[in-house]
Amino acid sequence: MTEKKDPNKKHYFQPVTPEDFAESMQMQCSLEDADPLTIWEKGENEDQAELYIAVEYFPHPKIIKMKPTGKLVTKITGSQKAGKQVLIKVPIEDKINYFTGGRFKFHPEDLTYSLEIQQDIFKSQQRGNFRLNASAVIPIQFKIDDQVFEALDISIGGTSFIIEDANKERFAKGLLFKECTLRFDRKNYYIPLAQVAVLIPMMDADGKVNGKIKVGISFKDLARKTEDELYIKISTEARGEEMKKKFDTVLAKKTGPT
Repeated sequence: MTEKKDPNKKHYFQPVTPEDFAESMQMQCSLEDADPLTIWEKGENEDQAELYIAVEYFPHPKIIKMKPTGKLVTKITGSQKAGKQVLIKVPIEDKINYFTGGRFKFHPEDLTYSLEIQQDIFKSQQRGNFRLNASAVIPIQFKIDDQVFEALDISIGGTSFIIEDANKERFAKGLLFKECTLRFDRKNYYIPLAQVAVLIPMMDADGKVNGKIKVGISFKDLARKTEDELYIKISTEARGEEMKKKFDTVLAKKTGPT
């Protein structure tokens, strides 16, 4: 019998070694048509992010030298983000990005910038396919209008919850709900638009319909700030769950019969 795979092990946000990051950055700096790096401060709106071109990378210490692509005033007088802690997204290839953060500096002598990396580096992949299951330690709630549902799981793309069969007309497939709220990791996230993607009748232990419906919800028009923050928090919880399972397995072996 094949062991059932744990969906929470399909990590799409993985730690990266300094060596792997250095190799990717050297390639990024050598490409003439490389996609720009995105710089933003935590909590900023999407339109406040700034784009830069990687010029050179110094692995010891981990410093990215870059030049701006934005407005002339930014190039001459320096970005308002200079001197602050910022987050950075480094595109590597289709649907694969590096995320990290550190101190951002402006160098007026040659109108360039540098970022000294002071945070862990992570690589993102196929963010839409992964779902983190809710549990007693990872509660997830989704609010539509004035009703709060206990969610079953969460991903960047959406969530799901259970309703009674009598309420299924309210959640017809394709129906849109505006101004919803996701509560995850003790924080509320604004979901501007949520669409009913699927309705799945639930079964009891005997395989008979039990009068409950699983509603799959797809998030629409998420702000970049919300998407990136959820992205990091979901993967962080997933890594914590996996580490706990590994620790429990090791502990069970140590305390088991000899």
